Amino acid sequence: MMNKAQLIILFVLFFCASTNAQSSKEIAGFKNKVAENSKLFEANINKSYHDLDGLIKESRKLKDSLSEMKLLEKKCRYFYNKNQIDSLFTASEQLQKVSENYGNTYNSTMADIYLAHTYSVNKLYDKAIIHLNHAYDALQNNRPATKDIFYAKANILSSFANVYMDKKEPRNAVRKLREQIRNSDELKDHRELARFKYLNYSNIANVYLQYNIDSAYYFARKAIEIKPKEIQEDGSMSDNYIVIGKYYQYLKDDENAVKNFHRALKIGNHIGVELNINDIYKSLKEIYLRKNNKDSADFYENKIKQYNLQVLQSKYNSLQKVISKDEEEKSRSSNRLFLFLGISLVIVSGISTFLFLKFRKKKNIKIEETMQMKTEPHANTNLHEAYKNLISLLENNDSGFMFAFESLFPGFSEKLLKIKPDLQQSEIEFCALLKLKLTTKEIAKYTFIETRTVQNKKYRIRKKFEIHQQTDIYHWIDSI
Repeated sequence: MMNKAQLIILFVLFFCASTNAQSSKEIAGFKNKVAENSKLFEANINKSYHDLDGLIKESRKLKDSLSEMKLLEKKCRYFYNKNQIDSLFTASEQLQKVSENYGNTYNSTMADIYLAHTYSVNKLYDKAIIHLNHAYDALQNNRPATKDIFYAKANILSSFANVYMDKKEPRNAVRKLREQIRNSDELKDHRELARFKYLNYSNIANVYLQYNIDSAYYFARKAIEIKPKEIQEDGSMSDNYIVIGKYYQYLKDDENAVKNFHRALKIGNHIGVELNINDIYKSLKEIYLRKNNKDSADFYENKIKQYNLQVLQSKYNSLQKVISKDEEEKSRSSNRLFLFLGISLVIVSGISTFLFLKFRKKKNIKIEETMQMKTEPHANTNLHEAYKNLISLLENNDSGFMFAFESLFPGFSEKLLKIKPDLQQSEIEFCALLKLKLTTKEIAKYTFIETRTVQNKKYRIRKKFEIHQQTDIYHWIDSI
């Protein structure tokens, strides 16, 4: 018979074994849920997204890091497909932080790709390219090169192409996509290769749409022809139909154009992707205007306005976050600089003391002057990038200019209205140009008006705010 101690040990062993079995079963069940969500994401991103936050919490509870990163990446992809740039920026930073903590190169790379997109949309192309170069270098150093790593590299090249598209450099975009196709030799599985080519032909068709409609049509048709049967109607297929619709619109074959645009809309509505939906609305509006169908044209005009308002608000919010992050990075850099200067100051102080004791002459005064010069504060340049972005928005007559301006100078409009409650929006916008210290010629250039008109506007602003003639109007506005 077993004694009491042996029974206790047996019970403990049994309890641990059953607990481990239950835990393994729980993890296996959870992984099945994640896999099901991935399938659902391909079919309907809206339904898949609804479950993501709950699954992410569960992954953290089970300490399943791979599933957590996979789900966070899906969250990024959802916001990317919905063109919700502000939410994408937040989700990308979260993915980057988690993947770096776990040392996962693939997901850290994907975070860089999504962050690059948020910078590119806000016309901060240099920052976008920095993120993409960082991601590509990280993958180049990753060995062995797995299938995931190959696709991550392909995504980076596609993202480079997107940045060049945003910069209005479609030929450079095509060059990057062709480089991507050349790398397809790394894929050994013929099914994977077929899928890869299908996606790339769709991407190239979209780029060619900017400057060679015939080539765009060719690659869109080619993509449809080689689409693997196992791939359901997806975002790429929607893009192909948009390209074909644009081709028929160019030929003034309205019937076929509308048919293909509606195919694209149907796919987008079914899977929940809205990335290029505004292009469809604009084309349909143009077609119906040409056909003198005012009701249909007005319908799509309203769709365009609703979409632009949604995207503009998201873009404005993302710009605030981008600027905030930039300021944090500059602050950290400044702190490191001051730390370096502090250490240098201690070293220089030691040297100066030694020299003072050794020579006791005027050299010590020169050393102190040198130290003072080295420790003078540098000019604050952390708004330079944002200023360049504002000018770019102004040059492009982008309606997001005032949103971006208010993010840099919060409360500017309210302060003006407090002084003059009857101020018109056009007058507030003109004051914003003065706040940016744009000259009369620059304002005329960016707003497409005569210099004489700018001078008249300045005069009316002076009169409205009762600014004395001897007071510099730029100085007065800058004090607001």
